[in-house]
Amino acid sequence: MSFPIRKAGVWHATLLPTLIGWMLLGSSGCQAATEQHEYTATDTGSEAMNHNQETAASGDTNEANRQPTAACTSSESPRQIAAYTGYGNGEQLWVRGRILANKPSNAPTDDDNWWDNLRSSFRRWETDELSGVCVTLDYKGEAQTVTSDDEGYYEAKFDVSDARDEYHEVRATVMTRGGTLVNTHNVRMADPDARFMIISDMDDTVIHTGITRKLRAAQLTFLHNAKTRKPLDGVAGLYRELVDYADDSSANPVFYVSNSGWNMYDVLRDFIDHNDIPHGPLLLRDLGGRGEHSTKNHKAETFRALLERFPRLPAILIGDSGQHDAALYQAVAKEFPDRILGIYIRDVDPGMDSKYDLSVDAIIRDGSVDGVPMIRGADSEAFATHMRSIGLLSSREEEQVAKSVARDEERDTL
Repeated sequence: MSFPIRKAGVWHATLLPTLIGWMLLGSSGCQAATEQHEYTATDTGSEAMNHNQETAASGDTNEANRQPTAACTSSESPRQIAAYTGYGNGEQLWVRGRILANKPSNAPTDDDNWWDNLRSSFRRWETDELSGVCVTLDYKGEAQTVTSDDEGYYEAKFDVSDARDEYHEVRATVMTRGGTLVNTHNVRMADPDARFMIISDMDDTVIHTGITRKLRAAQLTFLHNAKTRKPLDGVAGLYRELVDYADDSSANPVFYVSNSGWNMYDVLRDFIDHNDIPHGPLLLRDLGGRGEHSTKNHKAETFRALLERFPRLPAILIGDSGQHDAALYQAVAKEFPDRILGIYIRDVDPGMDSKYDLSVDAIIRDGSVDGVPMIRGADSEAFATHMRSIGLLSSREEEQVAKSVARDEERDTL
């Protein structure tokens, strides 16, 4: 199951009363839930809602850690292929997905209330993963058959046949007792003329989470949805200008790397769509990994994989001060000193000096990575100003980001 706590056999005795207790008493419940489940509050998971999924009735980036079970050993019939968006570098492409016994969730509606959102959150985390399921993946006539592992995940790599196409598809098929289950991986291919790539965190970097205030984070996670969550001011504008570098002369790829669990994938995907944020692969975390399969270093390993798979592209790293992004990004810059153009850390509590600020400022003062600027900024406008000063954005693009910040400040969303 996706809830680590359920694996300990205390689901009904612990988590459910915790959530209900929070609703009734209003204070400690969701904070405990957030702490016990070891996921950041925007943690995201399975693409249960991939709109291409169909059933035709008939009568990590963690490649080294994934250990498939024996082929086609599952005794249950899958009801969902969660086909996550893949990516390619012009020579190869990578896809990852998950096999589940649950039906896909419904998209949020304008009429959803807090109870609807809470029920959706429960269903999102109460998933039944299926191991030992054979998945046939087809890319332009080339087929591979892979087997889902003990958490239901599968992954594959293909050689790219035509790098000039920006969008590619890999079709996933599973034979079930009731027919054939089909879904499609959309694959984003990096522009051959791209100048750099953007690697961004999600929680309190793109989407407002309040991860440093656990009760608030739990409220936003459990009682709201992709339509009621708020992006950080100016994020959409800043990322659009970075992707469409130098007035649309090229398209730079963006990757969203988070310690959020894959169970929240649909929320983050819908959030990006709803807020007109540039699309890019969501590279999330398997929260069930333990021991030799631990995903504790998920972000560092994913950053390393991206830099190795895109050896031609330097990177801009964007994170926040609420967790350990500054230290992680500094370590990445030390390992790849000629590949990092700049590190941008969003201040989670602008207007005050906090322990988070002191921690980031100490890393900035350390200056151990020569030639790689690290900036702690209050908002996207502050980042854009610095990016313009080092040639990453033009003056016109900086102005567009400032306008985007002003518009977002007026939005009446959570």
